[in-house]
Amino acid sequence: MKDTYHHGNLKQVLIEKGLEYIDKYGEESLSMRKLADSAGVSSAAPYAHFKNKEEYLDIVSKYITEKFCDALQSTIDSCKDPTRILLELGKAYVLFFYENPLYYKFLFTRGNIEVKEYRPFQLFEQTVEDFFKNTLKREMPAEILHAKMYALWSMVHGLAQLVTIPGVIDLNDIDGEVERILSSVTV
Repeated sequence: MKDTYHHGNLKQVLIEKGLEYIDKYGEESLSMRKLADSAGVSSAAPYAHFKNKEEYLDIVSKYITEKFCDALQSTIDSCKDPTRILLELGKAYVLFFYENPLYYKFLFTRGNIEVKEYRPFQLFEQTVEDFFKNTLKREMPAEILHAKMYALWSMVHGLAQLVTIPGVIDLNDIDGEVERILSSVTV
């Protein structure tokens, strides 16, 4: 039996159902009519929130990015031990996409992210810079700091992709496994 929409936040339902549709059939086959059908609403309902498919895809990207930023910022704000900030931020990054694998696939397979202007990257970059300058009190040339930041970003980004592949990571203790992997690398 088909799930149908009854109440709540229709915009969010359309985003999530659309992501499922895109994952199964591809972005190119999505239409506003198919989006409505996947959410179990009338074909006119999506137009209350999105002008067209292009706007829908843009809003989905912004929606995911905002949720991702919120998760990263929450981790930064709640970390009580500044010596663990990079570890905690890395875990938050990986676990966010473990819990939301469709978000990862959508964001990073489309090829439309300008890294230097991408807010999660900016948060990550600033946190790495603050860690080395303020927590470790380590001065280093900008190009070395930049290289370290990219190395750390690459590690958590790659690990985020790996956790979406069944059998690669021990999912019985995902938090502990991610921490062990991230802790194995020293800065």
